[in-house]
Amino acid sequence: MADKFFLKDIFKSLIYSRQRLFIIALSVFIGALISSAFLNIYFDIDIKLSHELKAYGANVLISPKNENMISNEKFAEFKEKLKARAITPYLYDFLNLGSTSAVVLGTDFRALKITKPFLELKEGSFSLNDFKDDSAFIGVNLAKTLEAKVGSQIQIYNPNTSKTTKLTIKAILISNDEFDSLLLVPLKILQDLSHINGIHYANAVLYGDFESIRAKTQALSDDYISAKPISSVSLSEAMVLDKIKALMFLIILIVLIIVTTSVNTTLSSIILSRKKEVALRLALGAKENEIFKLFASECFVVSLMSCILGAFCGILLANVFGFLIFNSGIDFRLKAVVLSVIISLIFAAFAAFFPLKKALKINVCENLKGE
Repeated sequence: MADKFFLKDIFKSLIYSRQRLFIIALSVFIGALISSAFLNIYFDIDIKLSHELKAYGANVLISPKNENMISNEKFAEFKEKLKARAITPYLYDFLNLGSTSAVVLGTDFRALKITKPFLELKEGSFSLNDFKDDSAFIGVNLAKTLEAKVGSQIQIYNPNTSKTTKLTIKAILISNDEFDSLLLVPLKILQDLSHINGIHYANAVLYGDFESIRAKTQALSDDYISAKPISSVSLSEAMVLDKIKALMFLIILIVLIIVTTSVNTTLSSIILSRKKEVALRLALGAKENEIFKLFASECFVVSLMSCILGAFCGILLANVFGFLIFNSGIDFRLKAVVLSVIISLIFAAFAAFFPLKKALKINVCENLKGE
């Protein structure tokens, strides 16, 4: 019976103060919304940002350990174990290209497009349809020397093996590095021309943070192949991730401080407007802890409902951010929702504590004068 009366009392108080309580509800809702959105992104950002940063090129270097080259068999075995997004082999030879000689690079064009994504096209096409056994791509400086055009054929001759082949130039590339002076051909073509059963080195794009990549490459390295992360790339990625996470925590903290201030101010205003009611309850024999319990229950009911609603709406906000920033959604994580509810309730409780304590210190006689 007492509980029923208490619940009825809370309901009446909520109705009486609904306009001011709406401000508390809105403040807590925004706090939970932001917390949930950023916590969902926080738990997903390692994967999302890692995928984004891997679009900027290779982060693993694979080289021979005790030999000058990696054999095709060892490279194929290592490639199978590494399970990288892309792994690009590199084999160089100095061959005759007609009027001059130049360095020819044998590689895998499909993988090269991922591990070296900033190759620019001056002319032609560098698409999957052009990655055939009779295709070649030429650097801009070498093309100028040979006066090569897109669509023309180029003859490659190896004087050491007396082998010759003709390939069709599909595109002229600009890289602003050594690639500008290279002729790029399929790896198999160069290996056949030079009678080489291997590659000089390779690089790869591997998902994961610096420590996980280092652990994996160390585990796969053996007496023939040495693999290691490219520190400048992987460590920079870790630093960027740490800074973004710190920024997200700072934003959450600032929002929660604003929410705390808003709840504190609004609740103080509510208590001020109801001080005569509090004084009357005390005069009629209500205990201080009952008054505290009444206001605390009101605040808890409003905050809990706002937190739950804000936490689930935060998932939608996180996905909006996900599509705007990463062009993909954010995975739902229950722990992010639970954490955002708990954090928001803690800040709301902290904000409400001092106004509630203040409500019990009113002067009953002064506030009941004239009643």
